Amino acid sequence: MDTSSIAGSSLLLKTAQSQQALSATMMKQMADQQNKMAELLSQNTRQSPQPAANSGFNFSIFA
Repeated sequence: MDTSSIAGSSLLLKTAQSQQALSATMMKQMADQQNKMAELLSQNTRQSPQPAANSGFNFSIFA
């Protein structure tokens, strides 16, 4: 192998490694966002009013 082939192979591996690190970072950010959304939904459910006991409606926000 000549020097340029070795350098090219090294650069390709370094690029692939950088892309893998970036992908891992993006997946972590998405997971953090999903956790924040789940927490907001949980807070919204806790803060929503409970249905009236003698209401003529059977609608509920709880699934």
